[in-house]
Amino acid sequence: MAKKASFKHKEKSLIIQALENKKSKSAVSSGNFKVSFQYLDSRQQYASSFKDWQKAGLLSKLLEVFQGYCCSALLRQVDGDKFTIYGDFPPQHKTLFENPDHIPVDAEWARIHITGKAIVAGHIIKNTFYVVFLDKSHKFWLTKRITGK
Repeated sequence: MAKKASFKHKEKSLIIQALENKKSKSAVSSGNFKVSFQYLDSRQQYASSFKDWQKAGLLSKLLEVFQGYCCSALLRQVDGDKFTIYGDFPPQHKTLFENPDHIPVDAEWARIHITGKAIVAGHIIKNTFYVVFLDKSHKFWLTKRITGK
């Protein structure tokens, strides 16, 4: 009786890995910045609602900022000043927010300055910024000036 050939699972070749990497990067850079409020959490102490931002005159400013960002790819807009990608959720001693349970574990956390202290914090997947917190007093990632450290 003939033996069946057993094939072990092989790792992808370097060429295939490089092509897949290039393909995923071009998918990220080919589409414009998008915004989603799917994960919005306004229940935490320092999180605001749309009504709060409207009363403070921040809601229209938020929409103007998003309108500007929606004109090109997300990663082209990250500048480390107005738009910063942090990666992980801030450590407890650096934030007054709690990491919500409904957010994907591998979320790439980021923030966009709107005006003065007001920021939106969320996470990114490809060209989409998922807004999680409307933070009008910049409590998402505490600065050295606030913490004294």
